[in-house]
Amino acid sequence: MVKDGIVKLSDPIDKYLPSNVTVPQYKGHKITLENLATHTSGLPEFPSNFCKYYWDNFDKNLSKQFRTDIIKCSRNYSTDQLYQGLSNTTISREPGSKFEYSSFGSSLLGNILTQKSNMSSWSELVEKRILSVLGMNSTGIELTNEQKSRLAVGYLNNNELPFWNLNPTIAPSGGLYSTVDDMLKFVSANMGLIKTKLDNPMQESHLIRHYNGFIGPNNVKLTDINNGEGFYAGLGWMINTNYGHETIWHNGITADGYNAIIAFNPTALKGIVLIANSDHNNIDIANIGLLHNHGLSYLIWKYLNN
Repeated sequence: MVKDGIVKLSDPIDKYLPSNVTVPQYKGHKITLENLATHTSGLPEFPSNFCKYYWDNFDKNLSKQFRTDIIKCSRNYSTDQLYQGLSNTTISREPGSKFEYSSFGSSLLGNILTQKSNMSSWSELVEKRILSVLGMNSTGIELTNEQKSRLAVGYLNNNELPFWNLNPTIAPSGGLYSTVDDMLKFVSANMGLIKTKLDNPMQESHLIRHYNGFIGPNNVKLTDINNGEGFYAGLGWMINTNYGHETIWHNGITADGYNAIIAFNPTALKGIVLIANSDHNNIDIANIGLLHNHGLSYLIWKYLNN
C-alpha cells in the first residue's frame, strides 16, 4: 500500500483515525505507521480494556477452562473498543526510540490499512493482496468448512482447546491459520524464488529499521549466547545479523494451543517453518528457535547460516 501511494510509513496514525479518538503522544511526538510496524510505538502488548486479567495471567493458569474463558472474552471485542483503549492509553517515551512488541499496535495497523483499502475486512485485504497472489489457498482467518475439516486441533496439557477464530479487530495481531506448504510458499516469495508483484514490498520489509536490544516478539528476552549477532526489527519481521549472515524470522503463540516459527536466510536461500498444534508450555517451538543454547535451536541456526 506504501508502494501504491495509498499510505506513507511516516504518516502519523491520527491522520487515519476518527476525530473523537485521542491518540497518545509523547512531548509532541506522534506515533507513525512505521512505529506500529516496527513495534516502536510505545503502546503496550494489549489495550487495557481487552481481557486484561486473562493476558496478565496467561502463563500462570494453564487450565483448559482458563484458556476457554480467554477465547470467549476476546470474541466480541469491537473496533470502537480498540479506539477507546487507544484513547485511554498513555506512552512513556518518544515513539521510535525503543522496541517493545505490541499486538495492540499490530491490530491498530491492520485496522487502519483495512479502512484505507476500502475492503470489508482485514481477512479480505490479506486474501486479495497477498494470499491469492502467492497461491496460499490453505491460509486464512475466516476458514471454510473444508479448511476446518483439515485443521489440527490445538492442545494444552493433552486437553483439546476450542477453535479461537480471533475476532476481526484483533485478528491482524495473529489470527491467520496456515499449513507448512503454504508457509513455504511465503518463505520462497520472501527469498525471491517466486517472482510476483510483491517482490519489492517484501524486500522493503526486510530492511533493518530499529535495534531491538535482545528483545523479541511478546517481549521475550533472547539469549546473548549468539555468536555476536545483533537483533533488529524490520517491517513486521525480526532480523538477526552477525554482519556476515542475516536471518529474518517471526514466531507466534496463540491461546488455542498453537505455536510456530518461520525463519529464512535470503543470502543462502534457506528457510524453515516449524508449527505445532500444542501450547508453547508443552512444546515450545516458538521460543526454542531463538535460544541458541538449545539443541534444536543450534541445528536450526546452523542449517540457516552454513
